[in-house]
Amino acid sequence: MSNSVIAKITELAIPTYGLGKPEVNPMFFEKRVYQGSSGKVYPIPFIDKIYDIKSDKKYVAAILENELIKLTILPEIGGRVFEAQDKTNNNYNFFYQQKVIKPALVGLAGPWISGGIEFNWPQHHRPGTFLPTDTYIEVEDDGSKTIWMSAYDPMYHLKGMHGIRLRPDSALIELRGRLFNRTPLAQTFLWWANVAVEVHKDYRSFFPPDVHYVADHAVRDMCSFPSAQNTYYGIPYLNRRGENDLRNYHHIPVPTSFMVCETGYDFFGGYDFNAQGGFVHVANRHIAPGKKQWTWGNAAFGQAWDRELTDEGGPYFELMAGVYTDNQPDFSYLLPYETKTFSQFWWSYQKLGPLQEANKDLAVRLEIRTGNFLDWGVVSSKKIEHLQITLTIGSNSHYFPIKIISPNQPWIEKRAYELSGSEDAISLCVTDKEGNELIAYHHKKVEHTRNRKIAVAPKQPSKINSANELELIGEHLELYRHPTRQPQPYWEAAIELDPRSYKAHIALGKVSLKSGQFESAMKHFHSAIEITTRFHPNPASGEAHYFCALAMLYLGDRKAAYTLFYKATWNFEWRSAAYFQLAALDCINADFPLAMQHLEASLDTNRQNNKAIILKAIIQKRLGKPEIATNTIDDLLLNDSLDQWAKCEQANLSGNFRGFLTASRNDGQTIINVAFDYAEAGLYDEAINLIELHQDHKTPSCAVPNPMAKSMMTQFILAWLYGLNNNLEKSNDILNNTSTGSYDYLFPSRIYEQLVLEWVLEKDSQHTVAAYALGNYYYNLKRHEDAIAAWEMAVAANCHYGTLYRNLGIAYWNVRKDRHSAREAFIKAIRFSPEDVRIRYEYDQLRKKLNDSPRDRLRDLELIKDQIIERDDFSVELAALYNFNYQYPEALHLMTIRTFHPWEGGEGKVLRQYTYANLKLGEIALNSKEPQVALDYFRKSLDTPDNLGEKYHHLQANAHINYWKGRALKALGMKQEANRHFLKSSSESGDFMDASISTYSEISYFKALSLIELSRKDEAETLLTNIRSYGENMLKEKVEIDYFATSLPLLLVFEDDLQRRQIIEAKYLILLVDYVHGAYEAVEALAKEILSLDSMHVGAKDILVSVRGNL
Repeated sequence: MSNSVIAKITELAIPTYGLGKPEVNPMFFEKRVYQGSSGKVYPIPFIDKIYDIKSDKKYVAAILENELIKLTILPEIGGRVFEAQDKTNNNYNFFYQQKVIKPALVGLAGPWISGGIEFNWPQHHRPGTFLPTDTYIEVEDDGSKTIWMSAYDPMYHLKGMHGIRLRPDSALIELRGRLFNRTPLAQTFLWWANVAVEVHKDYRSFFPPDVHYVADHAVRDMCSFPSAQNTYYGIPYLNRRGENDLRNYHHIPVPTSFMVCETGYDFFGGYDFNAQGGFVHVANRHIAPGKKQWTWGNAAFGQAWDRELTDEGGPYFELMAGVYTDNQPDFSYLLPYETKTFSQFWWSYQKLGPLQEANKDLAVRLEIRTGNFLDWGVVSSKKIEHLQITLTIGSNSHYFPIKIISPNQPWIEKRAYELSGSEDAISLCVTDKEGNELIAYHHKKVEHTRNRKIAVAPKQPSKINSANELELIGEHLELYRHPTRQPQPYWEAAIELDPRSYKAHIALGKVSLKSGQFESAMKHFHSAIEITTRFHPNPASGEAHYFCALAMLYLGDRKAAYTLFYKATWNFEWRSAAYFQLAALDCINADFPLAMQHLEASLDTNRQNNKAIILKAIIQKRLGKPEIATNTIDDLLLNDSLDQWAKCEQANLSGNFRGFLTASRNDGQTIINVAFDYAEAGLYDEAINLIELHQDHKTPSCAVPNPMAKSMMTQFILAWLYGLNNNLEKSNDILNNTSTGSYDYLFPSRIYEQLVLEWVLEKDSQHTVAAYALGNYYYNLKRHEDAIAAWEMAVAANCHYGTLYRNLGIAYWNVRKDRHSAREAFIKAIRFSPEDVRIRYEYDQLRKKLNDSPRDRLRDLELIKDQIIERDDFSVELAALYNFNYQYPEALHLMTIRTFHPWEGGEGKVLRQYTYANLKLGEIALNSKEPQVALDYFRKSLDTPDNLGEKYHHLQANAHINYWKGRALKALGMKQEANRHFLKSSSESGDFMDASISTYSEISYFKALSLIELSRKDEAETLLTNIRSYGENMLKEKVEIDYFATSLPLLLVFEDDLQRRQIIEAKYLILLVDYVHGAYEAVEALAKEILSLDSMHVGAKDILVSVRGNL
């Protein structure tokens, strides 16, 4: 295989755990927090079911291999690297290789797998991580080969493309990224290459030597590095001497992120001392600053997640490399039609250990050991001959001629030197035989300065008196896609302070434009234009003119749009995008020579606008120059081999559509994108032919299919196109045939889809399918009342699709706060879709919020138990109802007959029910004078079975369990052992609740009881006083969602009243204190009040039952 690279597409059978059917119900997660950013998932069909049986499944696999490295890539699972082997090191997997596809509920839209490299963009995790990519192999003259994978982002319709490149006789793996904003709107993005490596006690990560601190998500906290000297993620590392080196997995007990804030180096990586091999990542830090380490943690909680994600593999680090980002969330901009390109590099090496410097060709290790001992060496990514190493110590230089080094043959020196003076006087330089410097490293003492500051949550708009600050905060919230705080109130407040706030008007106009509210957008843009042209007609930016033109275009006023686009061309930043829009309008007017002039002007400013190049080729064809058009397309495909509009036009020119259908997988969402590309330039015949071609051919089979690969939306678009093409008879025929079409997976998300659906409803206001789809589109954009109106239009037209009523039920509850209508809508949803278990689950959750009787809910759910056990969340809720209604054995039975799979960030729900059932059965046994039986139950409550899918977090309070263990041991006469458990209970501090650390919780009450058992009543009384004060303060505080939250499992389908929830929690803490003090009348009153607010509050119910026995 010498001097050659193998690149091929083949099939690979991998043991795979199955997934449930993607949801036909659209998921409107408006306040879901995911990785510190918005967790909205629409329009991606959601998957929340993982099966527990595996079988071999065949995947398309792309193999890239030379004599040093073998890579296996899975294009059907987001184009991820699945395997990376160092063939010269006993096939060592320098990236984590899974032996199984075992999805867990970690991804934005549900399933996610660990291992290899996942390429995350435009947010983390990649929204299309479980969707297929298009694939192409590029062969270069020097023998290098690249496997390209490309996909349209399913949420914002950007084009993301990455190529994995391997050279002959080199361990260097190059990732070539090409990110294209093919929309007319500015978009935000980040890029993280998510590398997983298998870890153990002899694996060590390494960051550059100047990294002395790291940051958490959103820079909300910081920690010293590599030796942690402070509390981080709740772990007091300063008290863990010898176990606080954050480069070692076994020192980190909880899920933890470490992100580099500043460094002067371009590399980082990891090294396995057992395998004597490792890897290094290298990229230009000026555009690729992101360096991150993450782990689930070396404790029971993280190990449960390891089991969720693999069968035989072990734990892993994620050593992630970010481009145009250095944190999560940390987004950058892509302007209209902008392309960003970049490269990242990884290479494997052997024997040298962790590194102090690296580039694409060479890497250096240089560490000072005790006794003036230098441990140093050099390794390369390919075989290099005739080098010279110069080691300089103070004024003395030592020269080492090197005949040859390679990835598996480093130069290593380990010996003592005379190290007089400062460590800063040690340096190493490697030169070639001509004396050219190839790499150099100057050993320096780390300066412990921090230029990065811990982030502070911005104030609410009402507390800010500066329009400029309001504008900037709004921009930040929008850029970072903040999940729970919207930017609009900040911009609106800025206008209140300064009605002539240009930036605020522009920002609000763009929000309205993106949500399809063109009239509102136009008003803001006109205001911005008036403000910026008040003293002179030529503003510094053409942004307002450009976006105002877009609004006018979507409103159908092409003449006004044309004038505004032309004015936008006066400014360089908007010149290319505006000229492209002018060219498209010229094509609609059939003025192709003028369109060509405008395209040339657009391309003069932005040569990487694929859409402009393709439109240029189409015009060349229209002007009778098909050979030139073919050359134009071919040249584009040399740079972007997977631009599907270019591939489609290539097919139009050649007449060979089979290749296009294969390359695009005949994917309906790709077809819609390209059809609209044609339509926006008035090329209706081409768009019609494309959609009819799509409909006439099947979508090829795929291991991980796109559930939206075929959609009724193409029929609506086809009717609309025929209408635009003045074939009204054909348009009406198609439209008439859509009235009985499928509602499934109709999740429109493009502005042109809005225009199409509104056109359908103008022609036929009784069209239930279109009204349903348009409602989905509006609701996703938070046009809630418009959505309700569209859905109610479908109801009035006698639609019997259950999801329609389910959607209305959610809207009635979340938007109108109409409890009765929400209930009625869900009852109808179940009537029309009785087999939809998700709708039944959501209805039960609604009943819980409506405070329906737990007894009535349990009675009704028992009738559909066979359906309930299909879902994890529904099963947990049924277990909670069993527990509330004293049916503890039934709850435990339900939790032992099935396997549960938690959501990342939503862990603990099934554990709580399992623990509660065991504690109550133990309490019953204890009261029945069966202390040994009780002790067995109490032990089981903490020793949870693996089928629950989760374990207690390292910081989770267990004072209640240890208290009850102490009580049982005391009853058994084992006083010393009982006191040990009471002491353990009383020694806890804080609690880990709902993915955050709390000072006091209901479990703190058991800490006080344990102190009483230990005869430390004064301490108990002090604690109880503090618990009461904590609760009383909670009653006074206004709830504000944690600005920096990375997970909020409570805010999913239905809005929750967080203030009410806090009041309940506060009153319960006060109730517990009163209960200890024997104030039973006050306790009874509080318990009744709590149950009136939350009929499922099991703690208040238990105390009320107990109190009534004491009154």
